[in-house]
Amino acid sequence: MSNNIKELLSQLLPLHHAEQERLKKEKKEGKSFNVFSALNMCSDEVRLHSRLLATLLNPKANHGLGNEFLKLFLIALGLPEDYITYCKEQIVERPIGEVTETNGGRIDIILEDREHAVIIENKIYASDQPNQLLRYYNYGVKTFGENNFKLVYLTLYGSDPSPYSLGGGHFEFIKLSYAQDILKLLEDFVPTQPQKPVHSTIEDYITIIKQLTDQDMDTEYQQSIINEAIDEKYIDATLELLQLTKQIGDALIEKYIIKKLIGFERHKDDNGALWRDLNESYAIVIKTDDRTYWRKVWIGISPKNGYEQPLKKLDCFTDAPTKNYPYGWSWISDNANNNWHNPAQYPAIKKEEVLRWIEKKISEIETCFKI
Repeated sequence: MSNNIKELLSQLLPLHHAEQERLKKEKKEGKSFNVFSALNMCSDEVRLHSRLLATLLNPKANHGLGNEFLKLFLIALGLPEDYITYCKEQIVERPIGEVTETNGGRIDIILEDREHAVIIENKIYASDQPNQLLRYYNYGVKTFGENNFKLVYLTLYGSDPSPYSLGGGHFEFIKLSYAQDILKLLEDFVPTQPQKPVHSTIEDYITIIKQLTDQDMDTEYQQSIINEAIDEKYIDATLELLQLTKQIGDALIEKYIIKKLIGFERHKDDNGALWRDLNESYAIVIKTDDRTYWRKVWIGISPKNGYEQPLKKLDCFTDAPTKNYPYGWSWISDNANNNWHNPAQYPAIKKEEVLRWIEKKISEIETCFKI
């Protein structure tokens, strides 16, 4: 390691310690308390995100905001602020009939009055369902008319829907993100309104969105690190460290996840997946389609040697069975966007939080797996 890298790290260490002390102080004083974290709801797509957003957007809710947030939301979609003037029930999780290839399902959020509607498909970590957006689009056309509704695809980072969800259809929809669009709406909205009890809820929710989108580092602390890193004396060392980001991630993954997973073996013929036998016919599998960067990693039970079993979802998994995973499967850490090579995730790997999640899931699998 070059002397400049050592010196840069020595300069950053006091900043890190000061930030840790600040966080400890805030925790002691109760400033870091967040009701959504306390209730373990941070990534709950329905009970937190859909319901809270729908409540804030509903002028008839008892938050005391009237239609002010709804108007800003409509403007953010590129619509007139009076595109929707009030909201009919049921706003959240509205059933629209039995699921077929082109119709039916359950809409996450729907805002409608007598003339227009906004249909929102809300994705935190859940994966797309077959023909999902196509079915909701068809419902919009049939119920409101082709030109009287907007379909919104809301995700953490404004991702594109999968072809699986579009079902081969070609139709208009609006992409929206929590990381930029919803966060900006909420942050811009709070200072413009007279303080009401709901504002503390919004502040807590802003914190949750920042955590989910890796934007929760204290601004002053962040700027201090940046100032040190781009200092003329250390810029070369900073660039050298940045070039080693993947190698650092590889070392962390190997040391704090893979080597500590007891009984797992790498299968080179299965894209480097990790396998551990459950019995003679089945194995627990931890796998990613992007082995190089270990992102979007999942865990499931897979048949060995082509042994097949009727599809039957186990309670320990969140996603539906497939041919390769006949008992269902789950994203690692319940996060469809998990990325073991994202530097923001390195602390969780180093503290073995990811490992503990996997070990707990393995224990659940062993408990509920019975043939």
